[in-house]
Amino acid sequence: MAAVAVGVALVTVGVGQAAAERPIVAGAVGVRATDDWVRVSPAAAGSETDPRTVLVVGTRGVAARASHCQVSSYRIPADGAAVVVLGWRGAAPDSLPRDRSQLQAMRLKRPMFECFDGRGAVAQIVVKGRAYQVNVMVGDRATRDTVAEALAVARSFAAA
Repeated sequence: MAAVAVGVALVTVGVGQAAAERPIVAGAVGVRATDDWVRVSPAAAGSETDPRTVLVVGTRGVAARASHCQVSSYRIPADGAAVVVLGWRGAAPDSLPRDRSQLQAMRLKRPMFECFDGRGAVAQIVVKGRAYQVNVMVGDRATRDTVAEALAVARSFAAA
């Protein structure tokens, strides 16, 4: 009887988590995230025109900052995380992967990005003929849950 109750509780939690996810969209792309993730205004592009930042989402406290580094132009709180998506104009080269396995294979590493000392992950993928780079940055005190959420948000990347 106790096993049944635990099973029902786990199913309820799983359903509750799925229901709490919502799309966060910018232009032709989007991700799925829980309510504690928000869309962040992209940092000033400077002279970068290709690739360009097409979507940024993060936990509380993530904000654009001045930097010459496109991906890491964001303040990431020590306990927070962000996903930054870059997109290229024009048709994607044939050499880039087109299957979602690139997103699933993302693993955090240090160092990953210039101008960011924390952990990061990156994947390039072609969606609907366009090349994208999906980047994850995680603060040093982010919990395992925050890390898992950040990777899940990045892996949910899709054309809107």
